[in-house]
Amino acid sequence: MSDNSLKKGRYTRYSNKIGLYSTSQDQIGFLNNNNDVVLSFPFKDTILEAGMSKEDVGREERFLHQEVDSSDIDTLFEPKVLTNVKYSGIQEFRNSGIQEFRNSGIQEFRNSGKAIEFFDENGNLQQNLLIKGNNLLALYSLRERLAGKVKLIYIDPPYNTESDSFTYNDSFNHSSWLTFMKNRLEVARDLLKEEGVIFVQCDDNEQAYLKVLMDEIFGRSNFLNQISVKMKQTSGASGGGEDKKLKKNIEYIIIYTKNMDGDSGFKKFNEVYDEEDLFTVIKQMRDEGKSWKYTRVIKSLGTRKLLKTIYDGSGQPIDLYTHENVVIEPISKISKEENISEEECYLKYFDFIFRDTNAQSSIRTRVMDAINSKYDFVSIDYTPISGKSKGKKTTLYYKGNNCDLIAWLKDVAVKKNGQLIKLEKLGTYWDGFPLNNLTKEGDVLFPNGKKPEQLLKKIIELATDEGDIVLDYHLGSGTTCAVAHKMNRRWIGIEQMNYIEDITLKRLTKVIDGEQSGISKAVNWQGGGSFVYFELKKYNQDFLDKIIAANSKGELDDVYTEMAKNAFLRFWFDKNEFEKDENFRSLDLDQRKELLIGILDENQLYLNHADMHDSRYHVTDEEMALTDLFYGANND
Repeated sequence: MSDNSLKKGRYTRYSNKIGLYSTSQDQIGFLNNNNDVVLSFPFKDTILEAGMSKEDVGREERFLHQEVDSSDIDTLFEPKVLTNVKYSGIQEFRNSGIQEFRNSGIQEFRNSGKAIEFFDENGNLQQNLLIKGNNLLALYSLRERLAGKVKLIYIDPPYNTESDSFTYNDSFNHSSWLTFMKNRLEVARDLLKEEGVIFVQCDDNEQAYLKVLMDEIFGRSNFLNQISVKMKQTSGASGGGEDKKLKKNIEYIIIYTKNMDGDSGFKKFNEVYDEEDLFTVIKQMRDEGKSWKYTRVIKSLGTRKLLKTIYDGSGQPIDLYTHENVVIEPISKISKEENISEEECYLKYFDFIFRDTNAQSSIRTRVMDAINSKYDFVSIDYTPISGKSKGKKTTLYYKGNNCDLIAWLKDVAVKKNGQLIKLEKLGTYWDGFPLNNLTKEGDVLFPNGKKPEQLLKKIIELATDEGDIVLDYHLGSGTTCAVAHKMNRRWIGIEQMNYIEDITLKRLTKVIDGEQSGISKAVNWQGGGSFVYFELKKYNQDFLDKIIAANSKGELDDVYTEMAKNAFLRFWFDKNEFEKDENFRSLDLDQRKELLIGILDENQLYLNHADMHDSRYHVTDEEMALTDLFYGANND
């Protein structure tokens, strides 16, 4: 809370505000009012889009401040030129003039791009998209065509801890991580449908702060749930100070909708259940001394006869029936008489096994009043006007003087492959995911940070229907898109790390080929479908890559020579003064790299669509065709 808060014995005319407040030297004030932009994150062993690298230990972060020059921000967030397109094809595209890359199963885009249709005439996305490039800039590029179109966003961002698989420079501080998240969440919100939802996975290092940040961006009233997910076993060696604390085995998923209200806003999650073998549940309850209630069978409903018609509170008719000669027997008796096991009895009579329950409802009260304890077994037919059975003719059964409701086992369990499975409505604690051998799931090796396909299946089942768009802009090894593909959802994945080509691209190609790990057997995945891969076209990013890759001062001099001719440099950089500066010659290789990175204009890391036809940038006809095809030819 800021210093103008109301204090005891003091009146302030300023409104009180609760929110994330930074006291770091460069970011004093409420984070929500901070217009800094963090282009990227200092990942271990990779190049930073904001000019930081693993060599930059102790160096201050550099931000692009909107208040310095707002036109720079506008340029930064303009749609980018697209390049290096590949099509993971199906047969109808193999004969369209696109040459097949036989070894990888990926087709390279060779001609004008007309063979790929990104959007239909109504602007609906027709392709799955795998995008390589800075995720912030990619999100703004997507916003051009996909604002308000995405049903689900799931991200598993870097957790801002040294023990994370993405290790950060010490100079990347807490408020900078939140700014990094804020930049991306703001544009991600623009991409969501009004009823769309976002799931953000994190650990307890930033969870509390992230929740407040998301309250500010999405609105506290649009918070849905926070899920606790068991992601580790508690046994085994500890690390990261866990020898002094309780061992961490839980991660969190924070869930918001874009709009809770209105006709087009969020309604509810789909019904998804945890599943467990029914007989395992029964045994566990008995071992714990608990009573398992579903132990009787209605072998015959007898003769049914209409007694009268009554009415519910809204005036809707309820037909009330009596039953004579109803036959009810306990499972134990049937099992003995038919010489079958209890399990066989449950399987044979599954549809007729029940328990009775003292359900409190206005309809039950009306039924009790109507029969006045004169009948031992009755039923009703009616059509609900609300709830999950809205508009469907429904039959309910009641028994005994107390008019107890018959609750069927088949309403809380299902038959699957000759087994009975108990269904439990999903809550906010999730476990039971296969955590061993995750590194090999998807038929690709990814040592750290891979999430189980079963987790993503549960999220996608909850929040989407077939054909909805699922987005992950911290894609990693590609789990989100792999699961979305197997579940017949449209998907978009963004990743800037170089492993996208060696791991993510290969994994998604294997999905199309029908790989059978993860959820494949559960959803009967047989392969098929397609996706389009492309990259944001680099400009200054190319020079940044070359600076980091240089192994000698001579190589670095060659990079500078090329930069001086072709790169966008900072407005204050004086080439003549720099080239006469003897101090530069005395610097070691890493110091020279840092200095050269510092003179690159970070707003020009990737080439803007609006500059595509400028001959200085050497954009190919293929790149122009692809870019125009995605954004629309008249969208300059």
